[in-house]
Formats: sequence, C-alpha cells, structure tokens
Amino acid sequence: MEPPARRGPAAPVGPAARPGDQEMKLAVLGLGSIGRRHLGNFRTVGVESLAAYDAAPAQREAAAKDFPWATIAPTAEAALAGADGAVICTPPDSHLALGRLAAERGTHLMVEKPFAQSVDGVEDLLKLCDAKGLKVLTAYNWRYWPPMLLAEKLLKEGRIGAVRAARTEYAYHLTTRYPGKDYRKFYMADAKQGGGCVLDESHAIDFMRWLCGEITEVSALVDRVSSLEITTDDIADLTVRFASGTVGNIHMNLFAWNVHSHFELMGEEGVIQWRRFENEIRVFDPRANRWEIYPFACQLNDMYVEEARHFLACIRGETTPACDGWDGLKTMRVIDAAVKASAERRWVRV
Repeated sequence: MEPPARRGPAAPVGPAARPGDQEMKLAVLGLGSIGRRHLGNFRTVGVESLAAYDAAPAQREAAAKDFPWATIAPTAEAALAGADGAVICTPPDSHLALGRLAAERGTHLMVEKPFAQSVDGVEDLLKLCDAKGLKVLTAYNWRYWPPMLLAEKLLKEGRIGAVRAARTEYAYHLTTRYPGKDYRKFYMADAKQGGGCVLDESHAIDFMRWLCGEITEVSALVDRVSSLEITTDDIADLTVRFASGTVGNIHMNLFAWNVHSHFELMGEEGVIQWRRFENEIRVFDPRANRWEIYPFACQLNDMYVEEARHFLACIRGETTPACDGWDGLKTMRVIDAAVKASAERRWVRV
C-alpha cells in the first residue's frame, strides 16, 4: 500500500453576524448544559435580545449570574413574549408542549434532539407550524461539522461509488457526561423524561440517514445491560437497510469509557472514514492503493455556532432548515421501529 496522502485543512465556514440579528429576539427554554451553550452562542453571533427560562429555580438563579445580559424569565410564557424564535432545550418529554406553546404565539422553533419521546403528537405540531408558516429546525448539530460536510460532498461527487455497507459507533460513559454531578439525578437516567441511549444518541441515526439515505427496515437490540443505575436503555444496536439497498449497522451505548464517534462507508470504488477525535476524514482510493487524509482544525463548539447562525438565517427567510421538523420525525420513526424490533425480536418496516 502506498503511504497516505495528506490534504490541507478545510477553510473555516460561516457568515458574519447580520445587523438585523441585533433586533431579533430569541427565547431559550431549558438551561441545562445545551441550553446554556445555545444561550452563549446566540449572543456570540449577534443576538442581543435573549430571554431564557428553566422550570428549576436553581437553574434560573445560576443563569442570571452567568448570563447577566440575558433576561431570565419566571415562566416559559414570559420568555416567549415577543420572541421571533424559540430554542427548546428541555428533556424530551416536554418538547411537544413547549413547541406548541411557542408555535401558537407565531414563534419559529429550534428543537433539540430527539424531537420528542416518540412519534406520537409530532405530526400535529409540525402541521400547526406549517399552517402558520413557521420554520422548524431539529437540532442535530453534526450536520454543521466540517468533516461531515466534506463526507457529504464526496458522496455527492460519487467519490466511492455506490455505498454497499455503512457502520457507525457513537458512545460515551454516562457517569462522565456531567463531571462532578450525580448522573442518576439527570433526565438521561429517567425513561419518563425521555432519557436513554437510543433517544439521546440518535445523532448517529440522523447522520447515517443524511449521508446514506432513508432507512426502510430495522432489526435492533435496545436494552439495559450495564450496571448504570438508570431506568432507560443503555445500548442500542441497529442493523438497518436503506432505500438504496445499502446495509448498515448503527451502534450506540452509554457505558463506553473510551468516548468515541466514527463511521465507515464502504463503496464500490473506495471507502470513506470519519474519526471524531482524530478530527479527520480518510478516503481509501483503490486505484492508488492508498489513504487520502483530510485533517481539520475545527473545535467542538464551532458546529453549534454554525447551527445558531443557520437558525437565524431560517428565521430571516434566507434559507430552509438543514434538518427540519419533518426530517426529525423521520429519525423518530426509526427510533420507534428500533424499539419495536427489539421488543418483538424481528425486522420492522419504518
């Protein structure tokens, strides 16, 4: 095999803040780690009118100290008053209720993943938003990650030909997710709030759908097998068939001490690999008998900043959501099919 050929890092992406963004008002509902990240990032990209709410008084008090430039509201209704967009960052069990509360006020939505606990009620909310002309963005943040965007470009160019098999792993240890805090007290440990592996790590389902096309059939194991003190699943291993005929494996778990995310797409004319912590895309060219390596210098928060910019552009009517609510619903349907396939020990059509 020939030695790998290294390509230069990709140029940074993303437009500068727009003057009109300063007049826009956003409401961030939920002030856990992701809500706080979004609150800071929208400030970074130029939004000056920011309101936020969390059901827990302690979270509101902490946010008031850490984000003195934001209005920390006593209720969700107060936060939404006059808002152009709402960013829903609460546990999944409250996404639909808050989404409807915002939509009824004519507010565009950015809903953290997963869109809900199950498909029930999602279509009704999306139809309401469509009827009101509201944009709905499902917040699957890996869609803004430069290495992922390069993989999408290479696939569209036919660089590896028809993809015949695809696999991904997306895993971390739940006890390390909230450093210094008791993981058992967070929604991720509670099935009633929409915690668990297959819902929270559905990033992997989303980006495999995005890159390889729609999933039409699922066989899965969704279970709790570790010693984690949780009421949710901690492993989801899906074997899937895509509409294209590609066969895929999507593995997710909450007990991997070696935090990792990667995928491998095997085509008729080559292979594409993504490795998160190596921050690179690798392409195997069988004609040259070598790997081409595309290194990146992007940092984790960069994709969240790009996501924030994208939502603002959607609100301004300059673009359509990269992953809209209906797209998020398709991932929810795969999740529901995986849970059913595991319970019934059979293949399930999506």
